[in-house]
Amino acid sequence: MSLPKDSLKCIQDAWYKLLVDFRAWYMPETTQTDEWKKRDIKTAIKSCPSRMMDDSEAMLAEYRKSQNSDVTGGATAFMPIMLTATAMLDQPPDTMQLLPMPYFVPIVIGDKHVRIRLIAKTVRAQIAFYATNAHDARSVCDQFCSYVQDENKRRFNVPFDMGMQHIEKSTFTLVENQLFPSPVPSEAINLSIFTIDAQLVGYAPQIIGLGGPNDNTVGNGYNPDGSSIDKPLEDLVVIQADQYSVDGHTRVTADRDSGDITVEHIDD
Repeated sequence: MSLPKDSLKCIQDAWYKLLVDFRAWYMPETTQTDEWKKRDIKTAIKSCPSRMMDDSEAMLAEYRKSQNSDVTGGATAFMPIMLTATAMLDQPPDTMQLLPMPYFVPIVIGDKHVRIRLIAKTVRAQIAFYATNAHDARSVCDQFCSYVQDENKRRFNVPFDMGMQHIEKSTFTLVENQLFPSPVPSEAINLSIFTIDAQLVGYAPQIIGLGGPNDNTVGNGYNPDGSSIDKPLEDLVVIQADQYSVDGHTRVTADRDSGDITVEHIDD
């Protein structure tokens, strides 16, 4: 029985898709940026290892190495190019950004009674854009900074792989209200580099009860020898929930046996 996909990899995949969406949103201002927008995505936006963050020259060297291995006749890697790297930060989000939820809460997924808890995550994401002149690089970076000022763009869903063929989506947010591009000095005469740094915050869900390998050994304490207690998951389900809004107090009640749901408005 395989483990779910690593949470950072899920966030990285969603971040990359956001950059792909930005390229579709982007309005070219020059011939080269127009070519970048229309180019095959595999040679327009590339992900780099986390260890290369803050080393834009190393990121470019890695990209050129991978691209040039596939071409012949002295061809070179495509320019301009957007490279990105992401890394999990050790410091969790501030509680003003995300409230902690370290305890399991019973919910229903399909016909299964499961439990979910949320782990707050902060991910640093860096974009490096490389062009043969500063105008092209600044054009792309300036428009990206405008792109994420849209509330609908700065928040994006991350599909987390929970295992057992279940995907649980969680919203991540680019927290900076204003981003700005930073020029990076380079010894290359015909190369302009601009970088943008951002922080992404959100919850990574953890679910037990789907039939995964750790369903019965998480949150049950430990034996005298230090091993996790293996205890079958109890069949729990939420049968009453209260919602408070500007429209008043609403109570939702579920009948455990029949499954019937009743909604009532309560005058406080």
